[in-house]
Amino acid sequence: MKESSGKEKVLKLLRYALLEKQDEGSCVAANLSEDYTPLTDEPLMVFAEKFVSGKGKFFYCKDESELISNLTSLIAYRQWKKVVSFSPSLQTYLSKYGLQTGLDDEDTTVGIGLCHSVIARSGSIILTSTQGAGTHLRHFTPIMILIAFESQIHQGYKTTLQNMPETPPQWILSIKAGDLVEEEIRELYMFVIAD
Repeated sequence: MKESSGKEKVLKLLRYALLEKQDEGSCVAANLSEDYTPLTDEPLMVFAEKFVSGKGKFFYCKDESELISNLTSLIAYRQWKKVVSFSPSLQTYLSKYGLQTGLDDEDTTVGIGLCHSVIARSGSIILTSTQGAGTHLRHFTPIMILIAFESQIHQGYKTTLQNMPETPPQWILSIKAGDLVEEEIRELYMFVIAD
């Protein structure tokens, strides 16, 4: 039953995308011009504004210890009992600092994952199979927490594509707070660590 529910959600998102489909030529021109016009502010600030305007919750951490402190406080404040990591390496990293997480399963409510990069101009977050989520991301959890370093924030998609590894990931996913919040994800948190 859960499988058909997931399929229905994907089909619903595709239906909305087709309804909002733009003229292909204008879409390509808009994307190319995005990377060539300079940003009016720091990429971090541009991303944070776009992300928050899409109903995302943004945290800036000066170092990894502040990340752990903020994550621990958020989990305790919200009284989340079952928090999972989307990768074994992230689970190991968090447990080193006393933050115990499980591994992802179908009943997961709160999940923590890593990002490949962040696109300031669009407010998008790029996830790939190389962040430890394996060959596929099984599902979005109702509450998602994503972590990136400030150096992973790029102006546009061009820089992100240039920073892809020589061996391409098995999948690449671009999400925006406004696109998925309410449809798939009830709450989306982004933690950015200074580096």
